[in-house]
Amino acid sequence: MADTFRMSDLGLLRYYLGIEVRQSAGGTSISQRAYAAKILERSGMAGKRSTEPLVDATAYRSIVGSLRCLVNTRPDLAFAVGYVSRFLEEPRKDYLAAVKQILRYVAGTKSWGLRYERKEEEQVQLTGFSDSDFAGDVDARKSTTRVIFFLANSPITWQSMKQKVVAQSSCEVEYIAAANAAC
Repeated sequence: MADTFRMSDLGLLRYYLGIEVRQSAGGTSISQRAYAAKILERSGMAGKRSTEPLVDATAYRSIVGSLRCLVNTRPDLAFAVGYVSRFLEEPRKDYLAAVKQILRYVAGTKSWGLRYERKEEEQVQLTGFSDSDFAGDVDARKSTTRVIFFLANSPITWQSMKQKVVAQSSCEVEYIAAANAAC
């Protein structure tokens, strides 16, 4: 490409769209440590165990929106962040308490991310998992589907979402989750 286009080598990728990248001969790791610290700072949770509860809906939406971006490299947060996202319209103190619990978890795990190891081509396999709860949403009686796919033991895509229909049995709930994963 250098023969055709004018370019310069900037070395290994270290930072891209807020995602920190660490590359080695054994593989690549990605995380959003700096972004997690920024969320904690903006929400008043940096270096603190707890703060006074926020009642401002705009602040709640801002924190939850930031956490949704953090899920890009943190599948462990997908369900909890998806759950508190349901209450963006009318956030209450108990929802804010759940958000603060997520922020406490982020504070203790802000350097966590994903690792993608180099594998021989014959060792690369796509594996997917789906799971769901039966009527986990006590108000709407809807279930939550969780899906994750791995390529060579490294997660490449994940999702946690409330099912669109009310299932009549745990078997139906699992079928819906499997169909969603297949799609």
